[in-house]
Amino acid sequence: MYIGKVSQLTGASRKAILHYEDIGLLRHVKRSGSYRVYDQNHIVVISLIKRAQSLGIKLAELMPLVIAKEAQQSFPLDLANDLITSKRDQIKAEQQALRAKDSGLKSLQAELQKVFSGT
Repeated sequence: MYIGKVSQLTGASRKAILHYEDIGLLRHVKRSGSYRVYDQNHIVVISLIKRAQSLGIKLAELMPLVIAKEAQQSFPLDLANDLITSKRDQIKAEQQALRAKDSGLKSLQAELQKVFSGT
């Protein structure tokens, strides 16, 4: 199928699909003349890329998965799990930092109320 259909099926823009190919996340795209021809595997990969991005995973972080997949001839589930665990740990740390900021703001608010409520 051509890029327009792939874009329609995955929700990825044509520009994004071409970018995935340019940076090596999308490989083995065949050609029919000057047209790129995508298969069902490309649909799966593009959908996974979009899902990963929506969850905060950067394209550069996906590259080791692509490289390992080609080297092993199978999806590197252990590497993917490590990436996801790392992202989850990062989110937990960010949540903790946000809770600390929220606590600080609450304290500041109470202090301001105490200092300026008499004026």
